[in-house]
Amino acid sequence: MFRHIFIGTFKDSVDDTAKAAELAALKAISEKIPGTVNLQVGFSTGWVGSDNQIVMTVDFATKADFDAFIAHPYHMQDLLKLGTKNFAGYVSAQFEL
Repeated sequence: MFRHIFIGTFKDSVDDTAKAAELAALKAISEKIPGTVNLQVGFSTGWVGSDNQIVMTVDFATKADFDAFIAHPYHMQDLLKLGTKNFAGYVSAQFEL
């Protein structure tokens, strides 16, 4: 099992409506991209670090499922286009569970 972690930092100019659209788009991953075992996504609380971020974890059974996710058109076109518009930057990492 593999976990993918994503933290996107919103541009200061991004409003709540755009943030909600980003949240909805990320939540849709499990419906649009096969191979996801578990998906959790939400806005950072800001308890430590920034509260102007969205955080996501996605679990995959195999590396092949993760590779398919990365190459999937929904990820490559829709999510990257939205992210480019909304994020000042992001961090992602993966590890084996």
